Amino acid sequence: MTAFHGTWYIVPTPFAEDGSLDTASLARTVELAAAWGADGVTILGVMGEVTSLTDDERERVLATVAKAADGRLPFAAGCSAAATTLVAERIRRAAAHGAAGVMVAAPPLAPDVDGLAPFFARACAGSPVPVIVQDEPNATGVKIPVSALLAMLEAAGSGVVKLEDPPTPPKITKLLAAAPELTVFGGLGGVSAYSELTRGAAGTMTGFAFPEILRAVRQAVEAGDRARAARVFDRYLPYIAFEGQPGIGLAVRKEVLRRRGALTTARTRGAALDAVTVAELDDVLARVGLTPGPDRLEVE
Repeated sequence: MTAFHGTWYIVPTPFAEDGSLDTASLARTVELAAAWGADGVTILGVMGEVTSLTDDERERVLATVAKAADGRLPFAAGCSAAATTLVAERIRRAAAHGAAGVMVAAPPLAPDVDGLAPFFARACAGSPVPVIVQDEPNATGVKIPVSALLAMLEAAGSGVVKLEDPPTPPKITKLLAAAPELTVFGGLGGVSAYSELTRGAAGTMTGFAFPEILRAVRQAVEAGDRARAARVFDRYLPYIAFEGQPGIGLAVRKEVLRRRGALTTARTRGAALDAVTVAELDDVLARVGLTPGPDRLEVE
């Protein structure tokens, strides 16, 4: 069984200039994620523009990633939906493609957090692979207190949380105080990665375009060298924050991944970058000393 720990990379869904699915770029991104030192990849999440994908496109993403990741990396697949039957079917399909785990968030705009544990019990019953419970109120509109989140985890038979309810560090402390055995991943582009890791997070699960940086921060924390972890994090924080902007963050990320040779285009099915933002991107990359390219970044 896959050990969920470390630097997991969330792969965006690439599109050609005409908006169609670009499976060649998808496979190449998985291959590069492995070369950059990722411990696993996650697909079909919020940053994978999953709500814009057809059922056929979901299947093609699963098949492409399964083939590209085979022998390189384990992968987890987002399976969230408003109905328990649809979640269960998506879990079944992900497992059939060889997913090492599945990620499930609360149904959108769920009116009663007390109903979340029964939802997860029904949706995840009999899952053949581990379930990652995603706490992402920005995407779901559902604010989940620690007590309800713990009940959801128990109902899903899960010990893994992807925590994206800011501020994340205090919530990590509360979760681990209540259940020290939990595995907690930070997300949100890595904007709080240093504090998340020093509070006990097992790693990060995000699509930040330079996973090597988050990997170096994590490894330094694990080695007990918080000074180095802070130094690395602080050096690149201006770019981490720039990429993490709500609304345009995915477009920024895709543009940088295009420059890194992962994507053929930076096309999204949502916001695009204007000339001023591109100039600001160039500026912040220069300020922190990052030149996007396919080679693995050696973090000093």
